[in-house]
Amino acid sequence: MNDKERPQEWEEFVEALAEGRLPILKTMKAVTPHIYEAGDHLGFVNFTRAFHMLMKDERILRRLHSEIGEEIAEVMGKDFDVGKVERGIRSKDGPRRIAKLGSVHAELYGDSPSLIALGTFQECLAQYSRLVGHVENVWNDACQQFRAKKYPFCTFFSIFAIEEIGKLGRLWFDLLAWDRPQNVVRKELGQLSRDHRKKHFMGVMSGAVVNARLDRILGVRRIKQLLQDAESGQLERLRQSCLYIDMQDGRTITPADVIGEDTAKFFVVLAGELWAEVLGHFPWEFEKMNKKVTAFEIEIGIPKEVIERE
Repeated sequence: MNDKERPQEWEEFVEALAEGRLPILKTMKAVTPHIYEAGDHLGFVNFTRAFHMLMKDERILRRLHSEIGEEIAEVMGKDFDVGKVERGIRSKDGPRRIAKLGSVHAELYGDSPSLIALGTFQECLAQYSRLVGHVENVWNDACQQFRAKKYPFCTFFSIFAIEEIGKLGRLWFDLLAWDRPQNVVRKELGQLSRDHRKKHFMGVMSGAVVNARLDRILGVRRIKQLLQDAESGQLERLRQSCLYIDMQDGRTITPADVIGEDTAKFFVVLAGELWAEVLGHFPWEFEKMNKKVTAFEIEIGIPKEVIERE
């Protein structure tokens, strides 16, 4: 197929999807197994690019929404309550917080360079993997501190991992744009390197507003409190409490007086879940990340039946 044929074939493909002559979900599912089985990173990036282009067509977006609704009803049964899911999101003030997340992204990423330098795809993929691996290493440190019963340090490393997850919120889009001329790395990260509170907000909101597994493992009430703490700045205050001696009611307190096992357990689980949920962009890598997080959760005493997806 030469370059002149491609636009016409693409337009015909788009029209077939928009008019319902081709089912969207089945067409996607016919392509992705081959990419998944091969662990084809470039293939999945190109697939995602094409998907984003298709979603710009409102007709296709409406059809996809309808097909997803039908598939959910078929898998979950007639008793599945879509309204319950929507009410759960609203109970977390989800619509407002998701909108705010978009604004914070625009604000912090606006003066921030790409996290991936130009190069071949393999070079860009190596940069991407190194950054995701950095967060994994920080989370590994948090796990080790929990095993050693050093709960303040465990909590600190967990919150540090969440902060880095927030910083990497644009990473996937930078990889998708790996061959774009404007994809240039500058010397500094701008506001993105300085504002701890906003990075905590981005890290938490990206993976906790809509996350049934997290609700199940850590409890909806605690997740709601977490969302509030991330937005109010309380999470930053907790991070500092992990490291510094302070005064409270005229009495000197150490991090160990403030941070106990329960707090550490909550945050180390949270950080692992967010690492997989937010940075597990390639399906086969998400699966490996999820297995690693699950193994740790079982190790520290969370029942398997609670962890497993419903």
